[in-house]
Amino acid sequence: MHSDRAPQKPATDGQRWAGAPQRLQSEHRALLAARALVDRMRTLYRELEQLSGAPIGMHRALNCIGSEPGIRASGLATALGMQRPAVSQLLKGMSARGWIERRRGDADQRAVSIYLTASGQRMVKVTVGRAVGALQRAVQALGDADVERLSESLP
Repeated sequence: MHSDRAPQKPATDGQRWAGAPQRLQSEHRALLAARALVDRMRTLYRELEQLSGAPIGMHRALNCIGSEPGIRASGLATALGMQRPAVSQLLKGMSARGWIERRRGDADQRAVSIYLTASGQRMVKVTVGRAVGALQRAVQALGDADVERLSESLP
């Protein structure tokens, strides 16, 4: 069967949303921006992991330890938003790579503080800004009210 109508071109994204209510247009733009950020972060993380041979969690931990020398594992877990067992595994991996050292406290031998070794400091210097911090920079670019709304709306 043959139709006399010319085939229609698919609507462009702008055309598709042109008549939609402002709220839907805003939601659509926000979703596109969020997807682009997630895709960019995924790419950055993959590049960083290939460069260093270490997972992104280790780099996040290295940055935290570098920013707060002597941090304890519990403080690191809180800073990273991770559970203690997961942080323990990260610390084992970083220790095996020679990136951190653990020191027992003089007054309380049970207290263990974590520091970067020279090798760990070099790793932070080489990788700083590649992926770790990219998300923080994106959030820092938001206004106070937007940051508050974002923190309240994300699971």
